[in-house]
This record gives sequence, C-alpha cells and structure tokens, in this order.
Amino acid sequence: LQDIDLAEATSVGLQFGSSLHGREAEMQALKESYQRSISTGCEVAMICGTSGIGKSKLSEEFARSAKESGSILISGRCDKLQSQPLKPISSAFNKYCAWLSVNDRSTAEKIAAALKEYLGEDLASLVSAMPNLAKILGDDFVFTENENDTAMDSQKRLRYLFCVFTGVISSCHDTPLIFFLDDCQW
Repeated sequence: LQDIDLAEATSVGLQFGSSLHGREAEMQALKESYQRSISTGCEVAMICGTSGIGKSKLSEEFARSAKESGSILISGRCDKLQSQPLKPISSAFNKYCAWLSVNDRSTAEKIAAALKEYLGEDLASLVSAMPNLAKILGDDFVFTENENDTAMDSQKRLRYLFCVFTGVISSCHDTPLIFFLDDCQW
C-alpha cells in the first residue's frame, strides 16, 4: 500500500458514494456559466482533464442540478469505435426528439412548424440522421432522401442542419437547454 496525502488527493477530486467531493470550485464555475447563459442566451463550458479525474461525474452532478431547476438536458457520448463523426450529436438530438414527442407536444408542434418553414425538403436529411424527428413532424411529413449527395456534401449539409435545428429548438423552449457531449477526445 502507498501512503496517500489526503490534502493533495482532495484537490483533484475524490468520489465517496454518489456525492461529488473536491470539485466545489469547478461546480461553481459551471453554475456561473449556466447563469450567464440564461442572461446572454448562449454559453459554452468545456471540462477538460486527464482520464479518471471526475469530469463525467462533475458533469452529471451539474446536469442533475440544472434539471432540478427546470432545464432540459440533451446529451450524447463519443465512442472511439464510432466511425461517423457527427453520430454523438445526431444520437443526442434523436433522444431529445423521442423525449419531446412524448413529454411536450406543444413545443414539439412549434418546432415542427418552424423546421418545415426553414428547411422544407432538407428535413429529409435531418430525419435520416435523427429518425425520432419524424414523430415530431407528424404524419403529413413525406420522407424522400437526396441520393445525389457525395459523402462530403452530406456532412456539410448535416452540420448546417444541426445548426438550424439547434437554433429552432432554442427559440421554441421557455426553459434553458443544456447540450452535453461526453468523451469528446474520441
């Protein structure tokens, strides 16, 4: 057994049970970022560090706190075995669409109307990446995929569509949205 300097160990964060210990300053920074995002409309917070120091746990604790205050969490996870670069984002948005179609029909209808207005036929590419979006768009949405795109064109279009989708969902919710991606190093 090695002697461990407890004072030094707590400065990098220790986890005992389900609570987070030693990350009060980082949690406070996230909460301040969250408050700024409410007043300014947007904020990006990145949690960086070496493997195993508690980044995911810190994020989970912050997300729990933010959800308790009424925020909506959209989350995805990167995987080093995943070869599709935008898959964590499309997966997160797909889960959000499934949740929205069941839990908030009023907002789902606002989002559907705005997406149809802004994107028209390009919605098919978005539905291809996020199948649960079809649940929001309704039965009158006709899915026809563009088969003439190159892989590069598809990626560019999808990045653009994600930006539009993010703008639409942000403007249609009365509560803050938190978008969380874990393990981005992959």
